[in-house]
Amino acid sequence: MAGRIDRLAYQYIGALLEEHLDRFADLKIQLEKANIRKSLRMYLSIAIFWSGIAFIAALIALILIKILVMPSLPAVFIPLFAIIAGLSVIIYYLVYPSYIASERKRKIESQLPAAASYMAAMASAGVTPDKIFLSIAKQDMGLITEEAAKIARDIELFNEDIVRALENAIKRSPSHKFATFLEGIIGVFTSGGDLQLYLETMSANLMQDKINEQRSFIESLGLIAELFLVMCVVAPVFFVVMLSMVSMQGAMAPGTILLITAVMTFVVVPMLQGMIIIMVDGIQPE
Repeated sequence: MAGRIDRLAYQYIGALLEEHLDRFADLKIQLEKANIRKSLRMYLSIAIFWSGIAFIAALIALILIKILVMPSLPAVFIPLFAIIAGLSVIIYYLVYPSYIASERKRKIESQLPAAASYMAAMASAGVTPDKIFLSIAKQDMGLITEEAAKIARDIELFNEDIVRALENAIKRSPSHKFATFLEGIIGVFTSGGDLQLYLETMSANLMQDKINEQRSFIESLGLIAELFLVMCVVAPVFFVVMLSMVSMQGAMAPGTILLITAVMTFVVVPMLQGMIIIMVDGIQPE
């Protein structure tokens, strides 16, 4: 069903986008880095299709709400909210590849030290770079295996040399660290340098970077723990105590105090906790 919808969107909407695709060159790069296997034209066609569906669905839903539930709802809100719904879908499709590319970057960089160590061991046995990547493609090293499989595919299936295959991998890599690692291999290979020495050095450096990253994360986690304590524990308790004092003085209606307390308990505090969780997830090493 999804494939049929994608084809319909591509057929009827894609033709209208052909002359505007140059404006989305950055999105095309992000699609490659996120490993989203759709052309730019198809991806934008799908985005516009579902944006239109969201607009129509929101429009119908709001009209029914006005007729059946809230007759007092201002009519101007109906198209406004429908447009917001459609734009939200477009924004989601534009941001999604960057998010996926960022996740891939984090995973690749977390697996890179082990992969570099494995490559150094193979280079010490006299294995050539193309055979090294072919061997990694058969291992279970997460996204590094996937990237190595693409390099091996370019060499074996498309008959490209190792330098061109690595250059292609650099262009589509979401990780600057991994791209720099591959550029170093190209430099060593083309200059006739010692590949084993380079890989051993990079393996040690990458492992030290990983240790530093873990240490930095632990220090940041301590700061976030203090932030959580202030925002989600101390501040709500202080606020409730202040409301109790106001209630005792009769400066505010009991119903209003109860409403504010409920909003604080069931809306504000969970939102703050969610923000803390997102912060921890964003800085946590893979």
